Amino acid sequence: MRAAIRAGLARAGPEVGALCLTILLADVVAGIVAPTFSLYASGLGVSLALLGALTTAGGLAQLVAALPLGILSDRVGRPGLIVAGLLAFAAALLSFSVAAGAALLFVGRALMGLATVATFQLGAAHLGDITARGRRAVAFGLYATAMGLGFTIGPVLGSQLAARAGPRQAYLVGAALASAAAAVAARTLRGGPPGGRRAGRGPTPRRVGRTLARPDLLLVSFGNLLVGLTFAGAVTTFFPLYGRAVGLSEATIGALFAVRALVSALGRLPNGLISRALGNQAVMLGALGLDAAAMLGVAHSRTPAALALLLVAEGLAYGAYLVAGQTYVAEHTDAPNRGAAVGLYALAASVGGTAGPVALGLLAARRGLPAVFTATGWALLAGLACSAVGAVALARSASALREAIEP
Repeated sequence: MRAAIRAGLARAGPEVGALCLTILLADVVAGIVAPTFSLYASGLGVSLALLGALTTAGGLAQLVAALPLGILSDRVGRPGLIVAGLLAFAAALLSFSVAAGAALLFVGRALMGLATVATFQLGAAHLGDITARGRRAVAFGLYATAMGLGFTIGPVLGSQLAARAGPRQAYLVGAALASAAAAVAARTLRGGPPGGRRAGRGPTPRRVGRTLARPDLLLVSFGNLLVGLTFAGAVTTFFPLYGRAVGLSEATIGALFAVRALVSALGRLPNGLISRALGNQAVMLGALGLDAAAMLGVAHSRTPAALALLLVAEGLAYGAYLVAGQTYVAEHTDAPNRGAAVGLYALAASVGGTAGPVALGLLAARRGLPAVFTATGWALLAGLACSAVGAVALARSASALREAIEP
């Protein structure tokens, strides 16, 4: 795996390597929060329903910011906004570290939502800007691998720090790492407005509207909504509480998240190659099916081994959709409208991250934690059916268009 990453970086170039390092550090920070936040918030007296609302605050911030930040990045360039996103991560974790109740937790969650869009989604758009078409599958595989490795390190680091020194100290460490990532990004990421335009001379509203109305981008974004609902709602918000309810320790829960992230990371570079061979659409549909099976399985599992396998399956599905979806968006857009397209893609995930945790929190309060995973699994199956029908319709439409224009 290490040799494959080195070879991929050598082919992709130093700019891709610098971006991947920045993203790795950012995902370490996000990984510190994932296995600790629910337990930390419940320790401060936050109810299950309010816990869902806290996660929704992050999703709502992403929902509000996704399109404006994407369009803004088309005008002024991506690197400066990526640095701002990393600083927002630092501010979010500082808010968590001094929180005495729900108020600062809401502030921190909102900042994390903004940081997620500015860092990860605009990072993907920047990667599309600095790579050529034939190299994007490998480049996005590397990018997603960096995210996965960061999210492997983060949960272990966060859970161990929380167990030994308390979650407040873990969040202070995360804030320091986010600040370091911002410094790396400021020194290494380069680039003005995409396409060499002057700041303020971005794409017209009509062009943005055409981009946002494209059926293929809407279909890919719909799948990202389902993946976002699963990860932000079921996995990061309620899986730690479910694990504790079936007798797992905080350290074991952190270890499960780390195993999930590691296997997901190891699968992402191969996923880039698989996407190039089979097509991004096939990989995305397969990822939704695997995600559905994993969530339905969690609802009926109680042992650490079974939960680890199912969480690994969810991680593989998440990584597969991440690579295939981001590659598709980059391959089917150009620099002047890529930020808007990535904004749409991020907006969809934000809808899932906003509506999912609240709905699942209310469901958990009434029906119990297993119902969260059952409902998520069935939602994924319904979404898979809709996505498959949409993919077939788009393929037929494209075929008919080719036949109409060919002599």
